[in-house]
Amino acid sequence: MANSTITFAAAAFAVDQESRTLTGVLLPFGEVSRPAVDPTTGRSARFMFRDASTITLPEDFSDVVLNYGHDGKSLYTQVGVAVALATDEDGVQAKFKIAETPEGDRVLALAKDRVLKAFSAEVEGQFEAGQDGIQYSKATTLTGAAVVPKPAFLGAHITAVAASAAPNQEEPMGDTKVGADETVAFTKAEGDALMAQVTAQAEKIAELEKIKLPVGPGTAQFQVNEEPIYRFAGDTPAPSGFDFATDLLAAGKDGDAAALARLQKFTAEHMRPHFADQPTTTADVAAVNPSQYRPDMFLGQAPTPKSPLYDTFYKGSLSSVQPFFWSKLDRANTDVGVSDHTEGTDPESRDLVTAAGTTVTPTAVSGRVHITREVADQGGNPVVSGLIRNEFDRSFSIALETKTAALIQAASITELGASITAGATGLVAGAAVEAGLLGLQFLADGFRFTKAFGHVDLYTKLALAVTGNDEKVYPIISPQNRDGSTGNKFSYIDIAGYQMYPAASLGATTVNNKSLIADPYAVHIWNSGLTRLDKLQEKVEGWDLGVFAYFAGVVYDVTGLRKITYTLS
Repeated sequence: MANSTITFAAAAFAVDQESRTLTGVLLPFGEVSRPAVDPTTGRSARFMFRDASTITLPEDFSDVVLNYGHDGKSLYTQVGVAVALATDEDGVQAKFKIAETPEGDRVLALAKDRVLKAFSAEVEGQFEAGQDGIQYSKATTLTGAAVVPKPAFLGAHITAVAASAAPNQEEPMGDTKVGADETVAFTKAEGDALMAQVTAQAEKIAELEKIKLPVGPGTAQFQVNEEPIYRFAGDTPAPSGFDFATDLLAAGKDGDAAALARLQKFTAEHMRPHFADQPTTTADVAAVNPSQYRPDMFLGQAPTPKSPLYDTFYKGSLSSVQPFFWSKLDRANTDVGVSDHTEGTDPESRDLVTAAGTTVTPTAVSGRVHITREVADQGGNPVVSGLIRNEFDRSFSIALETKTAALIQAASITELGASITAGATGLVAGAAVEAGLLGLQFLADGFRFTKAFGHVDLYTKLALAVTGNDEKVYPIISPQNRDGSTGNKFSYIDIAGYQMYPAASLGATTVNNKSLIADPYAVHIWNSGLTRLDKLQEKVEGWDLGVFAYFAGVVYDVTGLRKITYTLS
């Protein structure tokens, strides 16, 4: 499993109201988590940390900031820092100092009343899948934490709370018992050192009050994102003071280099796959019916189309537009085998080619955003920025998807099973596809093919395929005796468990005629984000801005791709 950042709502903690601390097990060892979404694959997975050897703690405990929630349903606010971290046979033990802020007071109160009852650890690093399907920690580092109401690990609970309402004692949570008071003696040198540490921590906690609070409900349970530089909803500007629409015009019209730099950084980080449906927003009646001009009612182009190929093979942002050398496994020339050993005889000579290299050259993609003068005059309004960003995303996304499809189609890809006769019916074509998919099960690594993309000709034939009794081969509603089904609105076709998604980028009808089944790691795609803006033209009614960026891609392992050729009669 590749490097990833994952958060785990985990085990017990205690609340000390006098010292304003939360204490307990941040991450348990030997316990399997609840099913959760793996951010690297998008699939449901369970996780386990076997022991302390699989996780590294930071040298500076205060680098681990405690947040109030990150599960998409609660606030996401910085409320404290770690003052102690250690591992034992039970797991990672942690103690957090809570800031003297309204949010910090709220966390202590909710923890005391057991509304908040678990820690959630955030880690970065590598996991490996076991035969039982569990992702086991291999080499990870603790990077953050949160206090949440629902743990990912079933054994999670709060053990004690101590806040100013209960001087000099910890209040146990549940059945936990508090031991007798102990007298601790310090030398003067030890006391001075301890005071210095406390002073340093107090200064760091004071800095938390200056941290800008994030917007919206937060992120998914297993991923935490910081407040972006721009806001795209509501009527309150971002705490950063910058606005997407204003920066876009300043960079494009006036050549503002600082504005362009902000846009480039933002777009590089946020041009992520967007398979999910368009987000929705809610507002009160006053916000929905204002008396002023409503730029959010301006209708631009059609919504940004889906990008199934780019979304699947995207591997991150592109930090440089210079050509770079990319190493990969040379499967074609690697021949390694193990067989019975004959005493006194060397094994047969085999070739092991661990890597082969290729130069990846980023290529340019471009688009155009049109902004009316009325909308531009509303610069500084987050809703206007959302509108303009959608226009930009549409142009950029279409270009990235098109480039991804062209890269893959240029590769020499093996056919999936036997070729399909030109003009074959949907029933015959479906049977041929199923036979090819069945054949994958007899390849040593055939299980890695998990994504399928349909060209319009084949996809249409399969979606409309009928049996000799005029019954749908892949019906939408409750199939009882079929090998697959079709998603609502023809959004995908499930063939024996393989979901094929329609991909307009593979070509129009009678063009290319190649559908695909793929290993998501067979192709690597990157993009630079916005690198420049050009004012193309200015009229009385508005402006056209040219957007320019770079795309890079490599077919990492062509054996991880199969094509399905189907032509109309």
